[in-house]
Amino acid sequence: MTTNGRILMDDVMKVDVHSNRTTAASMAIVSVVVYLALIHLQSILMPLAIAVLLFFIIKPPEQIIYRKVGNRFISYGTVLVSGILTVYIVSVFLYENMSQFIDEVPEISAAFEEKRQKLAEADLYGLEAIFSNSNILSEVASPENIETFVIAILGSLGGFLGTMSTVVIFLLFIVLEEHTIAKRFYSAFPESYGKAKKIVNESTASITAYAVSKVTCSAGQAFVMTLIISPIGFDIPGWFLFGILCFLLDFIPILGALFATVPPVIIGFVMLEPVSALLMLAMLIGNQQVFGSFIEPNLSGAKIGISPFVLLLTVMVFAQVWGIAGAIIGAPIVIIVRLVLDENDRTRPIAMMMANDVEEE
Repeated sequence: MTTNGRILMDDVMKVDVHSNRTTAASMAIVSVVVYLALIHLQSILMPLAIAVLLFFIIKPPEQIIYRKVGNRFISYGTVLVSGILTVYIVSVFLYENMSQFIDEVPEISAAFEEKRQKLAEADLYGLEAIFSNSNILSEVASPENIETFVIAILGSLGGFLGTMSTVVIFLLFIVLEEHTIAKRFYSAFPESYGKAKKIVNESTASITAYAVSKVTCSAGQAFVMTLIISPIGFDIPGWFLFGILCFLLDFIPILGALFATVPPVIIGFVMLEPVSALLMLAMLIGNQQVFGSFIEPNLSGAKIGISPFVLLLTVMVFAQVWGIAGAIIGAPIVIIVRLVLDENDRTRPIAMMMANDVEEE
């Protein structure tokens, strides 16, 4: 290789290194700005993000109804009215079941203390020392803490529902501008229209696949769990309440379903015989594995393609800034971010690091 060739290659390498450093610095600045915006513009950005997610959830059934009736007003109206009625009916049953659970907490606490004393007096090869200290178990697994945990989550969701008026307004404008925004974008940015359309189409397919699979699997897992712990199963106090929590918390990737299962399992080991409690635990774990490891991946396919570590980090960050609602809607947001990063040559390596499997790239 000639001297000029080496000099030219060195210059190219220096340009690439400088470009990578510039991209990394730009991404760091953008990340900080976005994080600050998520905190200080929460009252605007969170309802908007929720409205976008709801749009992707209601779009598939709306399209089915529209193909039959041929009227957007009727199709959207039918979906919205059905959703409102469903939420109202579920809320009525949820309130009644939660009231019954709160009334039974003293009885569960008495059974908890009785079982703790029996285990403290038994020969458990040294483990009885754990049950001898009532303070340790009270802080970790007492019925009162379960009650506090449930009320805290429902309180957070209640605050989330308090923003629904803003969410509905955003959702209304998204529906109204669904078919006009593409024309306006093409008129304003004709050169970028092709790339933007590709990002929008891929994002729509990914978020729709995520929303449909998540709603279907969360509802299915919650329904089966409710049957297992209901009076026709093991008759766990608060069975409907824990079923609803399972549906809601399962939207939080990786950790949500686990958090939803722990309270009924603890109550089961308090109220049931050991064999029955173990059988219930096995059925709940099996329920999680069937929906989480088999059904949901087959429904969503490779559309999501996000690393579990990235999902976990996203849940932690959004939960920090937006609470429970942020943990739920953080996953679809990071899906869109990965797709946008994948469309630029400079940011594509970041998108590949966020992906679950580079073969899909």
